Amino acid sequence: MRMKTVIVPVIMALLLVFPVLASASGIIQDVENFTGKENVTSWHLLGAKAASIAMEQLSFTKGDENVLAMTNAGYAIINGQTTEKCIDGVTAVSGCTVGKGNLLLIHRSKEKPLWFAFFKKDTKELVYLQVNNAVAGKPLTEINKLTDKEIFVKITKESIGLNDLLNNPGQWEEKVKNKVFEGNEFSLIGIANVWAHPKCTYDFLQVIQFHNHVCPGVNSGYLIIKYLDKMLPLQPGQEYKIIACPPWCKDDAFQVILDTTVGKKGIYVKALTKEQEEKLPPEAKTIAGLYIRWDGKSGSGDGLALGFDFDKVRKLAGVADYSGPEWISKLKMNMELMEYLDNPETLITTLKRFKVDADELAALQAAGVNPLVEIGLMKETKGGADIVLKIGAEAATKNGKTVQLAQPAQIINDRAMVPLRFISEALGASVEWEEDTQTVHITVN
Repeated sequence: MRMKTVIVPVIMALLLVFPVLASASGIIQDVENFTGKENVTSWHLLGAKAASIAMEQLSFTKGDENVLAMTNAGYAIINGQTTEKCIDGVTAVSGCTVGKGNLLLIHRSKEKPLWFAFFKKDTKELVYLQVNNAVAGKPLTEINKLTDKEIFVKITKESIGLNDLLNNPGQWEEKVKNKVFEGNEFSLIGIANVWAHPKCTYDFLQVIQFHNHVCPGVNSGYLIIKYLDKMLPLQPGQEYKIIACPPWCKDDAFQVILDTTVGKKGIYVKALTKEQEEKLPPEAKTIAGLYIRWDGKSGSGDGLALGFDFDKVRKLAGVADYSGPEWISKLKMNMELMEYLDNPETLITTLKRFKVDADELAALQAAGVNPLVEIGLMKETKGGADIVLKIGAEAATKNGKTVQLAQPAQIINDRAMVPLRFISEALGASVEWEEDTQTVHITVN
């Protein structure tokens, strides 16, 4: 009896002293089973430890398909080393995989910190972990001895369900300002909530991963693709040529799903100036670009100029007059847009149909050409100016800006006489005075 009394406390003490070692050993065993014992690296361990911590904090078991894992591993580069092996570590321990649609690789620039996030659908809770760069890449045996707080500079858990955000906008605005997820708040909250939506599809998740967040802009691009499937479907041997005028987040969706990239000359980006936007006719104010179904064999294409109604989205989402944080209104719009994946025509309209041959397509794609003018959707602007000139005033305005005059406008013999140099230069001409002949030369550029 005396021996048992001594042994039990000793065993309990050992369990209290070495739980980390026991847990780490189990994690490594999972990774070894997944990759092969000889292939395990410290990078695998980082992903595995992140998954293990999340499993404990969110109370889920390996293979739970109601859990989403997100990371920028594979994109982050630390001390010259790539981080893709972390992904296998996450899968080995959590069971989250690309094939199940619950492992998303979020595109980020290579210099960004390495992070992991895990979201549980039923509780709407998310655990975020950011790796300490100082320990990343160290030998496996060294990292295995470190505590969680030494490996990760940030471990935080928050409830990010839509209702929680809408019921506590002020509280969440403060959390966003304090970077509760180290600047990834909008990205992670949006992606997690859309992933949990029953209508979310894997091709849309691919767009989200590339775009690295969900917003009404990228969502509109996905809806435009759905619209094209109905109104301008491709036939064998055809491809889309897109004129992104004006450009916004939508264009990332086209690159991912339609493979219309800049490098492959599938998409041409053209911004409108403020003046050009103001001169769009009322029926073209919603312009969302030109979409051409191109047949290379015949050298011809059928085109649609499409409009996307963001004002209608705001009304449908109930945020037309919303005065709270902008990112919350965008989240509400995102969730509303998910309801129209099968009915994109609710928000998208065909502004104009047109046809092009090879030369006309080249003209639409050319630098310095306004494609909306080319297809007759708006009138050409000649670079004029809005000038306000009052008789006797020593200053005038050009496009809203005040300009001092060398000579004010005057009434002489019932005719309005205006300063020639100011008017000419305001309209883009150059003015020269020839003293010998007392002649003014005006050259229109």
